[in-house]
Amino acid sequence: MTDTISTRTGRSLASAWRAGAAAVLAVLLAAGTAACSGTGTATSSTANSGTKVRTITAVSAGAPAPFITKASDGSLDGQNIELTKAIFAKLPQYKLVWKTADFSAIYPGLDAGRYQMGVNNFSKTAKNKDKYLFSDPLYSAPYVAVVRKDDSLEKVSSFADLAGKRIIVPPAGLYNIVSSLEAYNKKNPSKASKIVYSQAEEADAIRQVENGTGDVYFLDGPSYYYLEDKAGIDAKRIDIGEAVESKFSADSHAYLIFSKDQTQLRDDVNKALKQVIKDGTAATISKKWFGEDLTGSSGD
Repeated sequence: MTDTISTRTGRSLASAWRAGAAAVLAVLLAAGTAACSGTGTATSSTANSGTKVRTITAVSAGAPAPFITKASDGSLDGQNIELTKAIFAKLPQYKLVWKTADFSAIYPGLDAGRYQMGVNNFSKTAKNKDKYLFSDPLYSAPYVAVVRKDDSLEKVSSFADLAGKRIIVPPAGLYNIVSSLEAYNKKNPSKASKIVYSQAEEADAIRQVENGTGDVYFLDGPSYYYLEDKAGIDAKRIDIGEAVESKFSADSHAYLIFSKDQTQLRDDVNKALKQVIKDGTAATISKKWFGEDLTGSSGD
């Protein structure tokens, strides 16, 4: 999950004047309709049933799998996408429109009102938690450790379990993992691990563990399941203890995010999320993409 930094354009109503009371009434009715449609750039229309339908623009970067995937034709899939569609299937008052953008453009797009919602395995961080609204947790995706199948290590309960191990990390990612390991190694030189920076993608980093170039690689559980299925990796996945997990990530949950002016949308999404968790839809989607049910409680 990304630990990075982490909207508003108002709607203007064009006024018109026509002679006669009927024209004045039409203007007033038009103003009332616009005022009820909410803030941001989302639009609304009226369905044949008389129910007002508001168009919501959701944005995603199209990666990483299995949370989000993007086909060659531009269509989006993955756990986040399928779950979001299931949520909005229970919200007929909204029409969901998808857009893709570079991840770095998602937050500015929310700020500018181009999008009302972000769908991209978002974590809640110190930098984004006060600037945006968050859904209830979608699921928890804690880290796991990957070691060779013949490694005697069965669980990483503390950093002391990694003494002498070569830990493969990417040069520009997993900042909390690297900083936590460095801090521990500095304080405990006799039980230190060795940090090995690698340019390899996740699947190739795991293969470096398989062939003995390194000893341990950390990634989230859903990503390991996806790579195990798609890339044919042949390694051993082991759990990490809460003490280590808390150093790597203060919150292992993922969320949908919204611009600050989308309180009603956030509340409606949370209500529908509880429904898809309670009726088992979320669990089915989680098992499909993650190999296990990582969803949380459906609440009351």
